[in-house]
Amino acid sequence: MRPVYAISGGVSKFAKARPDKTFQAIIKEAYDYAIDDIGLDFPTFTRIVDGSVASYFSDHFTRQLMAGIMAQDYLGLCPKPGHRVEGGGATGGLCFQEAWKSVASGHMDVCVAYGFETMSHVETWK
Repeated sequence: MRPVYAISGGVSKFAKARPDKTFQAIIKEAYDYAIDDIGLDFPTFTRIVDGSVASYFSDHFTRQLMAGIMAQDYLGLCPKPGHRVEGGGATGGLCFQEAWKSVASGHMDVCVAYGFETMSHVETWK
């Protein structure tokens, strides 16, 4: 098993609702913070990334099937490998764990882990 390091992170503006941006743009907001944090530009970082793991709780809340793939494309990471994980309240932790496993196993050298949720788009009763 290889050593694994988390080298950066980013968080988008956190609010109950973000009608100003699509979910892809909100993810990119955090992605750009993470890239800026390590002092790389977007094209350089995109070149060194081997793949990604997406996590979000529900297609129902997002009102979009395959939202992880849409975000991966928006980030410029297609056709690199990517997959989605979900697990209720543990979804974020599972995403980080999957990215860690991808690097520890030697499958990837650099793996982006990103997650999002847009629960305000659905009525509470749903």
